[in-house]
Formats: sequence, structure tokens, C-alpha cells
Amino acid sequence: MIYFGEYEVSNMTYLESRNPKVEELHKVYCKEVPDYIKDILDFPELIRLNGIDVNAGISLSGFHVYNYHYSELDHSLGVALILNEFVTNKPQVLAALFHDIAVPAFSYATTYIAEENFDKDDVSLSNYDVLVGSDKLFEYIFKNEVKIDDLCDYTVYPLAYNVRPTLCAHSLEYFLHTAYMSDMCTLEEIKEMYEDLVIVPNEDNMPEFAFNTPKIGEKFTLIALECGKKYRSYESKMAMKFISDTLAPMIRRGVIKRKDLYTSNDKTIMDIGLSCSDKRISDRWRYLPELNKVYTKFNKDENKYCTKIGRDLRYVDPLVSAKVGYSRMSKASEEVEHKINEFLNSDTDLYMYIDYED
Repeated sequence: MIYFGEYEVSNMTYLESRNPKVEELHKVYCKEVPDYIKDILDFPELIRLNGIDVNAGISLSGFHVYNYHYSELDHSLGVALILNEFVTNKPQVLAALFHDIAVPAFSYATTYIAEENFDKDDVSLSNYDVLVGSDKLFEYIFKNEVKIDDLCDYTVYPLAYNVRPTLCAHSLEYFLHTAYMSDMCTLEEIKEMYEDLVIVPNEDNMPEFAFNTPKIGEKFTLIALECGKKYRSYESKMAMKFISDTLAPMIRRGVIKRKDLYTSNDKTIMDIGLSCSDKRISDRWRYLPELNKVYTKFNKDENKYCTKIGRDLRYVDPLVSAKVGYSRMSKASEEVEHKINEFLNSDTDLYMYIDYED
């Protein structure tokens, strides 16, 4: 084994070590990884992402919402490969590859850590901080004559990232990998949906992915809604909140610093917690795989580990081919319109609690 900083990686390259299903999916997006992307995938800052679960550590719990590991690097490369297949703008593709380069360990579970847990001088890192702070990445960017400002914020590229419910490369990759890795779709079904995509101007005259075949667009939209139910389930929310409420005392008591979240991966942070002398912290990490039942209440129970997290509505209403131009799927299918409204009007906003006491 070799070490990059404080995290351990295999002596195989990232591409060699990918899960076979991940490799199959990436080959659907783009048959070959371009050399200009291959050149940097094993840089330390990107390798770190391979140790961060794109689903925020939920798969470490006993809820079995996700019975697979898909890393932030898997996802970032996936978004970059999708764009590489459809555009020739190299900075846009690289911005997509780097879009989560400053993601903290345990991903968006850390967004639930209250700010007062952090020391006021212990700041987070931005994409810019990571890119300019890496000798290898900075040299690569300089040699390729790419402006660093073009790489720090992929949301400036509407095809890479756009506001829901439009279909961009980011949401497309999220729904496709969730559907495939969860065995909701076969690889052939993923190919069918992916190969039906085209780029068209949307209502705001911005480029957007669209489906040429309404039936395929309908299938994708309904599958995306099922993925959205996973993302917003009580089980997912409770796992993330349990992790964030375990990280908070680690930070508060100086076991780790905020910056450690931006320079380490999930395993490194969890191992520190497991070996922590504070038994309440180590016991919580040991309990995480046993977390398999969540209860709900209308009112908060002060006698239990009871919490609430707001809605996270991940869905898409893509453009599909119509008699004249393209229209939203919800306008073309009554079933889709009903299912989207049902999803938007349902909620998982009750108080949650588990059978656990510190």
C-alpha cells in the first residue's frame, strides 16, 4: 500500500481499482476516459474523493438504503465523462471533474453540523483553495493554459449544473448511477436512456439534456422519482443526522479540526472516532452499522434521541420531443404529472427518533 497524506490507497491506479459495475457504467457514459483526465485521476486531491461516499455515509448504517459504495470520485468522473461525450469545452469538463474536490468527508451529512461547533478561525476549504494549494494540480492547469477561474465553479455551465427540475449532467449522473447500482435498472436500460439524449435549448434558451423518445423520457423520470424517495427517506436522513451528531463533538472537543474534514476521507475520520478516548464518540461509531430502525412522531420527544431534517426534493422534469419542439415530461404525460405532484406534496418532515441513548 502507499499513502497520500494521511489516507491509504491501493497501489493500483484509481481506474484499475474501480468496482466492475462502476467501470461498466462509466463506459456507457464515454467508451474511453480521455488522456487529459487520466493524467490527473491519481493526484492526491482526487484520490481522497475515492474514499468519500457520495451518499454521505448512509451505506455504513444498517438501514440498507444503499447496498453499494459509489464514491465522490466515481460521481465526479461520471459527470465529466458525460460532458466530454456531448461538448468540446475542456474547461467545462474539468470543472465538472473538480466540482466536489473540496467536499468534506461524509459529504453533505456535514451540512447538519451546527456552526457553533466550529472554532471561528477554523475555516472550510473552497474548490479554489484546493486547486491552487495543490502543486500538481496547479502545474497541470498552468501547462494546459486553462484559467483557474473557469474550473472553480461548474454551476456557471448550465449543461453541467442547473436548477431543478431541469436535466443537467450532474442530476443525470446521480439518477443513472443510483438506478444502476441499486439494481433498479439493467445496464441495457441505462444505455437505452443515455443514448436517447440530445441537447436542445430550453424555455430560457439555455442548453439542456432532453429525450428524443417520450416513452424513454417517461421511464427515466419515474425512475428518478424512485431515486428521489431514497434520498429523502427517514432512514437516509437519520443516518446522516446520526453521523453529523457524532462528528460535532469530535470537532467541539478538538479530536479533529474542521480542516481535517477537507483533507481526509470517511475511513480516516471514522477510525479516529473509533479510537477516541471519549467513549460516547467511539460507541456512536460502533453503533452506526446497528442503526436499522427509525420511528416518527408529530411532536418532539425530549426523552429520546429525536430530531428533524427538512425536505430534500431531488427529481427531474425533463424535456421530451413533442409535435412542435420539446416540452416538459409533465406536460406530455398525465401519469408523470401526477407522480411528480404526489412526490412534491408528500413529505418526510416528521420528528425522527431511534432506540439509542448516549
